[in-house]
Amino acid sequence: MTKTRMMLALVTILAVMVASAVPAFAQAAEIAVTGVVEDEPDNADGTPIYGIQDDSNLSGKGYLLEGDYSAYVGQRITVYGIPQTDAGHRILDVTRIEP
Repeated sequence: MTKTRMMLALVTILAVMVASAVPAFAQAAEIAVTGVVEDEPDNADGTPIYGIQDDSNLSGKGYLLEGDYSAYVGQRITVYGIPQTDAGHRILDVTRIEP
């Protein structure tokens, strides 16, 4: 009986571990954001920051863009990417751009 209880406890623990790990493997879905690219204040280390305000719907959510978007400042574009959050800032990890 002791071996059966130990085996049942082990199976239960493994099931809980697998169930709790599933959200860690889930990735955010790619989104599209359409708006005008803006030059934001630079980081403290001098790295340029760019942003885009979503004007394709009523939410008006804004995202910071990682990378060099100086060629797009003032232009209305659509960017596709994976939304992320870092220190309370919404960041879009851009996968592609459409003019």
